[in-house]
Amino acid sequence: MRIQAIDDALVVRYLLGELSESEQVAVEDRAFAESEFLGALEAAEADLIDTYVRGGLLESDRRAFERQFLNSPNRRRKVEFARALAVVASESPVRPQRRPSELFRGWSPSLGFAAGFAMVVCLVGVFWLNYQNTAMRSQISVLESRGRELETQRQRLERQLSAEQSRAPSGNAPDRQSAESARFAASLILVPGLSRSAAPTEQLVLSPSTMIAHIRIQLEPRDDYPRFRVELRTRRGEEVVTVGNLLRRQTSAGYTVSFDVPAGALATGDYELALKGIGASQGSTDIGFYYFHVRNNSPF
Repeated sequence: MRIQAIDDALVVRYLLGELSESEQVAVEDRAFAESEFLGALEAAEADLIDTYVRGGLLESDRRAFERQFLNSPNRRRKVEFARALAVVASESPVRPQRRPSELFRGWSPSLGFAAGFAMVVCLVGVFWLNYQNTAMRSQISVLESRGRELETQRQRLERQLSAEQSRAPSGNAPDRQSAESARFAASLILVPGLSRSAAPTEQLVLSPSTMIAHIRIQLEPRDDYPRFRVELRTRRGEEVVTVGNLLRRQTSAGYTVSFDVPAGALATGDYELALKGIGASQGSTDIGFYYFHVRNNSPF
């Protein structure tokens, strides 16, 4: 069987997300079928991450890299590891009075190589453990902070509802509760077509009493996936929230995917929402990008 040559430029364009959908599928099919091509793809990814960490990418490539890599938790961890490794390498003390080869003077070449390799493995292992511990502590801190924030907002909402109900006259209690709940939530419906253009035509207005923003995405018939994931970020690329394991629901207008965002996490500005379909093989497929504007008048 004839082995195709590996096009390095094509591989880099794939990693930067600059290929068409058919070209991406061709690259992924080849990586699945050819172990040599898969190894070249992984090596190119490592080189690209290292070049980015060292500031060697062009401005256009840097923006494409950040859009493609920093929105994936797995790839973001690779970038953070490479950046930390570069810092450790740059801060390592230089000892000109004694070269590394002198550490194993008098040893046989094979024994010296084995000892040097073992030292490198130990150093990398220690660094990786420290990095993992730091990352886990950071994630736990973020989760605890978000949990406290959501609990505080829930308690505030319950107090406000209780106060409103105590002041309101008796009457139709269910209708009154529905009206009160609507006061503390804002809704946004994103539909295919104009919502997937570059211009933020949709608007989400958050009043001072809004506590929750409910975002619903209208699916197209072709968007048939077991599960979905949404990644919400500002137009500058700052991550706001990522929600996975979402199921589609059937409404009178068709299938939709919906999720809630605390109003306090949405400042006034333009936002980009990436919708991804998760297949049975756990792989993700970009369905579309939605753009909208938030006007937040909430004091929280």
